[in-house]
Amino acid sequence: MEKKQLHRIIKIIIFFISANLPFLTIANLLGIDTFIDSFQHPNYYHYIKNEKIQPVEAKGGYLIIEKPTSHGYSIKEGESILYYTAQGTAQQSIVYQIMCEKGIQTYYTMTSNENDIKGPIYEQQIIGRIKARFDDNLWNVFCLQIWEVSIDNLNAMALFSISWNP
Repeated sequence: MEKKQLHRIIKIIIFFISANLPFLTIANLLGIDTFIDSFQHPNYYHYIKNEKIQPVEAKGGYLIIEKPTSHGYSIKEGESILYYTAQGTAQQSIVYQIMCEKGIQTYYTMTSNENDIKGPIYEQQIIGRIKARFDDNLWNVFCLQIWEVSIDNLNAMALFSISWNP
């Protein structure tokens, strides 16, 4: 009898872990605060394939971005951003300097070559702040799909806010 109960408990634990592996993967890459915030504010986060974004990384992959519409959104020096260039192409760069001239916020960026400083970039050009980068493999694509469907369709915050009233 005890052996059957132990076997059932092991099956439940294995099911629980395997059902949550995609969420654990995303939480590991985003951080737990951003992961939970993505369920509270699903419209603030988005992922995109990194194949038409300059400079293209050799290994490709995906980017998770935080949109400028999010609460408490601010860009700091040293963070990576995704923005539209004057030619209308998407580009990712690191913010080197932030300046405010005549009430207009401008950003100066640099690419991987630290001597190549570009700017100004205006707030309306910014698509979002890059929160995480993923390799392009089957597991990561699966995790991203599960995460996106979950933040849009599940009321997972109800699970986080359960209160006990005896």
